[in-house]
Amino acid sequence: MEKIVLPKELLTKKARDYTVAVLFLLIFSGFIFFAIRPSLITAVSINKERVDLEKVDSLYENKIMDVAEVQSQVEISRDDLYLLDQAVSRAPEVNKMVEDVKITADNNNFFITKANIADVDLRKTSKKMNSIKLIVEGTTNFEDLKKMIDELLNQRRLKTLEKVVITRDLEATTSGTIRVIMTVDGFYL
Repeated sequence: MEKIVLPKELLTKKARDYTVAVLFLLIFSGFIFFAIRPSLITAVSINKERVDLEKVDSLYENKIMDVAEVQSQVEISRDDLYLLDQAVSRAPEVNKMVEDVKITADNNNFFITKANIADVDLRKTSKKMNSIKLIVEGTTNFEDLKKMIDELLNQRRLKTLEKVVITRDLEATTSGTIRVIMTVDGFYL
């Protein structure tokens, strides 16, 4: 075996100090790479996760505020919910609709000559709004027809006029009499 001879310059105090310093830096850099780096990566990822959670927290807070606002509106409107049931009933209530139209017609000098009920679905299969069509035929004058339509549309039960046909009544004895055919839609759930 050959003996390795080290130069005398490496054995001096200054050389030993440099050797210790270099070895210390190599060991310290390894320590930093294997011990401190994962801790720093964890700290950065935790900070990013904190920022993401703050965003989610603010989003949830906005949603909770929206729910609270809707709840307060419902509480304010709770006393008026019966009006909704009156506007759109849970059953067709055809007789109530016919009665409403008849009373309105009588109050406004609209003489009903014919009334038909069409399109009433009595099956409870859907959760959507259904309609009843009441076709009313009669005679009146323009002023009374306008008053009747206004009164009919201002009632609590939701009604729309799908079609109104106005013709001159040739059989009438007075000059202002008109013949009216109207389709009144009433709604129910």
